[in-house]
Amino acid sequence: MTPGGTDGYLQRLNRALRKRGVLDATILEEAREHLADAVEQGCRDGRSRAAAQEEAFARFGAPETVAAQCAADQFRRWHGGLLVVSIIIGVAVAYVDSRPTWDDTGITAGVMLLMAGLLGLLGPQRPWLWAIGVGIWIPAYALVRAPSLPTLAMLMVLVFPFVGAYLGAATRRWATMMCS
Repeated sequence: MTPGGTDGYLQRLNRALRKRGVLDATILEEAREHLADAVEQGCRDGRSRAAAQEEAFARFGAPETVAAQCAADQFRRWHGGLLVVSIIIGVAVAYVDSRPTWDDTGITAGVMLLMAGLLGLLGPQRPWLWAIGVGIWIPAYALVRAPSLPTLAMLMVLVFPFVGAYLGAATRRWATMMCS
């Protein structure tokens, strides 16, 4: 028997979800409803409440497995959109930076740091992806305009979105730990 019954299972599921950065409360409510339905069906089929509960937990899966699947599902839905946003931001920053009248490297670096930080906060599982999505376009443009070995030094620009994305992800993880 699972210690704590359904409530114990849901507490373990909640911890496993938070550990993976999944903060959607509807998942716990749906799990509660599915488990209750499965236990009721088991009781109607002639099992004791304890046996029906054990069977429901076994069929539903270990909380860690359920949380991993929920995190993977969330990643596919949510993170695809964040990748598109990171690319749009990166292209826009590179476009402004490439204008002949633009000469403010500090603002460009700050915008990359802040935007990647926001994306890292929203999607802490893949900060490196948001950093590349935001930052790769300035070095790519430089390499297209003047392909040479010294132009590769423009890849140093990626430091700003990487710092931002990882700070955002760390902030999200810290906030998640403080809330659990």
